[in-house]
Amino acid sequence: MWPALLLSLLLMVFIGLRPLHYIFGDMVNYAHGYRFDPINTTFAIDLSKEWLWRFIRDMCRVAGVSMNVWFFIIATMYIGCAFVGVRKLVGENCWMAMLFFLSAFSTYQFGVNGMRNGMACSMVILAFAIAANGNISKMLQGGVVLIFALGIHKSVMLPIAAFIAATYVVKSPKWAIYFWILSIGVSLVAGGTMVNFFAGLGFDDRMSSYANSMDQYADSFSSTGFRWDFLAYSAMPVWLTWYVTKKAETERATYGDTIEEMETGITGAGRIADAHSMRVFNILATTYILANSFWVMVIKAAFSNRFAYLSWFLYPVVLAYAVIRLHIWPDQDRKAGLILALHAGFTIIMFMLGKA
Repeated sequence: MWPALLLSLLLMVFIGLRPLHYIFGDMVNYAHGYRFDPINTTFAIDLSKEWLWRFIRDMCRVAGVSMNVWFFIIATMYIGCAFVGVRKLVGENCWMAMLFFLSAFSTYQFGVNGMRNGMACSMVILAFAIAANGNISKMLQGGVVLIFALGIHKSVMLPIAAFIAATYVVKSPKWAIYFWILSIGVSLVAGGTMVNFFAGLGFDDRMSSYANSMDQYADSFSSTGFRWDFLAYSAMPVWLTWYVTKKAETERATYGDTIEEMETGITGAGRIADAHSMRVFNILATTYILANSFWVMVIKAAFSNRFAYLSWFLYPVVLAYAVIRLHIWPDQDRKAGLILALHAGFTIIMFMLGKA
């Protein structure tokens, strides 16, 4: 735990105390709002607005907190919630889990550009980790954290809805994989229609403006159109989930049910992992796949990568949980190291190309 905590603290300082500069994207807009937006000290829960974000920001302003310290507080909550979440999920081996998280393609952008979204998504990770226990008390605690996450950024309604579906409706990840494959076909055939449909749902006000900007940015912005490169990147957790599911089903057909499989009905329980770990992996993987399927269907919208992040924040969590908590390969320590190296290597290459 201690190396993971030390690295997390160093990155909180490194990211949180960065200079104010346009190179960090929306950081300048957050700074402008911190300086000039009207201050409201009234605490009121309004689920139609980012009430918690505004309250935290305004309380910092009233307390005279400098802008640099405010950005440090955001970075602390962003990385801190993720640290506590993965610690709860994987137990003592959170060092490797945090290496997966901190080396993910989305982590840096969430830390310096989409700060509010990143902070909310880390709170979602923490909420999922709390609720993973399965008892009523922990699920209620997780629900409270999810309400707080919605108060930071409404867009996390998407992964929350996917998590609920993964917990109570889609019990097998293979059905989510089929849906993900179907979403590719839907996007190719009727992508524009799907963009307009989801824009009308209102879970994120920006979706409507992005949907209306498709033609405006078609010639000038590289993230318009069907992004096969982003789709290929998103496919890694989907492939790993398919591999785990097929391996569990094949061994069950070959060797028969284990005692845990018979008692719980969870394929792979007692064979690939204990029933609890297998259930948690199924839920995490299915949540990622369902949320990513939404992005695939609106992939042609301008700035659709913003919606990809609503599933990508779970990308390192799914990979880390699989290689730490499940028994997939005989030489799993070497496979885990290779997957981590490839995972971090992709981020480094994208950074060198100026795309991260």
